[in-house]
Amino acid sequence: MDNSFVEEPSVTRLFFSAGSGYSHIAPLLPLASAARDRGHDVVFATGPNAVEHTRASGLPTIGVGGPVDEAAARRAWGKYAPSELAVMSPDEKLAYVVTVMAETGAGPRVDEMLAAVREHRPDLVIAGAAEFAAPAAAAIAGLPYVVHGIGPPKPAGIMAGGWRALDPIVRRFGLDRFPDHDTVPYLDIWPEALRPGGVAWDHPVRLPVRPEGVLPAAGNRPAVLDGLPHARTVYVTAGTSHNTRPGVLETMISALHGEGVNVVATIGRDGDRERFGAQPDSVRIENFLPQQRILPYVDAVVCHAGAGTVLGALAHGVPLVVSPLATDQFDMAAQVVEARAGVLADDGIRDAVRTVLADPAYRDSAASLAERIAAMPEPATILDHLTKYAANV
Repeated sequence: MDNSFVEEPSVTRLFFSAGSGYSHIAPLLPLASAARDRGHDVVFATGPNAVEHTRASGLPTIGVGGPVDEAAARRAWGKYAPSELAVMSPDEKLAYVVTVMAETGAGPRVDEMLAAVREHRPDLVIAGAAEFAAPAAAAIAGLPYVVHGIGPPKPAGIMAGGWRALDPIVRRFGLDRFPDHDTVPYLDIWPEALRPGGVAWDHPVRLPVRPEGVLPAAGNRPAVLDGLPHARTVYVTAGTSHNTRPGVLETMISALHGEGVNVVATIGRDGDRERFGAQPDSVRIENFLPQQRILPYVDAVVCHAGAGTVLGALAHGVPLVVSPLATDQFDMAAQVVEARAGVLADDGIRDAVRTVLADPAYRDSAASLAERIAAMPEPATILDHLTKYAANV
């Protein structure tokens, strides 16, 4: 057979970048892995202290950025006194956090990020939301970029300060200002059914992409569930960012003592189990369990309303009790409540858990959202859009 006229699949060079937190890296891994498996040329940039997360997925990885300038960080985060922060609304606090993340994350890293981009010469830069150095480097190098969601999309007003913070950064390289980004595609992992209406979103051009990393996965029943005394089980977690915060997990766990439910709590790979003291036979405390392994076997999730935990629970059709602690967790908690897929813990963890376990409507709503999440376009489908975008923008 003459293969001379068979068109070889084109290879697109893709440069992924995300912040150092695992919750910022994990949402990008399915798309990066799908691109690698399709034969595209992929490199993933993240902080030097986080490269093990991407390398564990078999992705070529570079560390970008050095040690944090503690003095500069204190200045940036010290703009407002605690008394001023105390009277800010959650949206005002989040806008402040976004601006400081841009100032402290992009400014000190943009030279190294630009050097990496120029070395790898990508056709497209794919930046995690809240990763501002990569879009700045793409703009300076004259390359197209897209933004990949790591949680719910944000209103334009919340993100505006972060984008403005890039203006003085790109001026150092001859640009007048950071370019408008209204037509830059946003890869949205958040189910549309949770998004409130009537909001002017940052990056209004949306490409939904299924959050593959939180979907149900095949695996054996975790041994930690063996021998538990009760019929129903509650999973307790504060994610990867708040599991060492004093009193948070302790309060969640102790609230369910004597409640006639099993409790499985994860406290982080480096968490100290001794801090929890003696626990009843119905409580199991683990450092780490992949949530896809435990979620198929639980009846409710008690958490801080972090994006990965919320998406994971809903992808498995499990109702939530949410106790938000910071940033956009308040928005996610409100969206869960609005969707009737869970309740706030305002009246206490114990009463909230009783509510979601007693009323099957919460599980029904969560199951409906699980179907919608499963129906979102898979990463491989989105790759076709991205390669065309990179070729034509």
